[in-house]
Amino acid sequence: MKKQERQKKILELLHERERIKIRELAELLHASSETIRTDLDTLVSQALVIKEHGWARVNKTIKEIPLSYRSQEDHSIKKGLSLRAFQEVKDGQVLFIDGGSTIFAGIEALTYKKEITVVTDSFPVAAKCMENRIKTFFLGGEINELEQRTSGYFATKMLEHFRIDLAILGTLGIKDPDGFTTINMDGIALLRHVINQSKKVLVVCDKKRFEDSAAYIYAKFREVDILVTHPLLPEQKKMVAAVKTIIECPS
Repeated sequence: MKKQERQKKILELLHERERIKIRELAELLHASSETIRTDLDTLVSQALVIKEHGWARVNKTIKEIPLSYRSQEDHSIKKGLSLRAFQEVKDGQVLFIDGGSTIFAGIEALTYKKEITVVTDSFPVAAKCMENRIKTFFLGGEINELEQRTSGYFATKMLEHFRIDLAILGTLGIKDPDGFTTINMDGIALLRHVINQSKKVLVVCDKKRFEDSAAYIYAKFREVDILVTHPLLPEQKKMVAAVKTIIECPS
């Protein structure tokens, strides 16, 4: 198992159980205790994990595994959804692109579009767009080091200078609420500005999000024009029935 895969698995186990002995982690991941301690030191330096007397526990102030680890999960599945979402992009449009791992997976597809402009609050999205020579505007603001994005007054003020043709957003869970959610309370203001200034809003959501929930709703289902997701069960279709158009992609 590669180092990043192992560290991601450690995070998943700790999010499930909160506190695990380092020796048990080594057994579960078929690695030496020294290797696990080295992995934990990396995660501690990122403020994701806390070590204490032979145990490791999750940092409870962190509600989600960071993008750098999430982007490795189910990459081909996420890329399929992302590529389908980007089919909705027209030449010459101004786009807002969220920093979710599913959207990020297929962002290279935008290189086939002509004269598009990307506006984003995500460092990874901005870097990937620059790498692919896509015209990009990065919203300045307060930096969230863990999520690798900006938010706050300056980000929303800069956004006011753009008229967005299509906003492509992610979600962290839609199990219980009547809308798409985020864990980042500080980012809600920016997302609301994006929705209010966009001609059309598209949300990308993999099937796992139907089993997840997050604290804050940033958009009601009726506010979203297009949902790109996997084939839905009847009860799931009923849940998101207020979305104007639902595009189901093969898993």
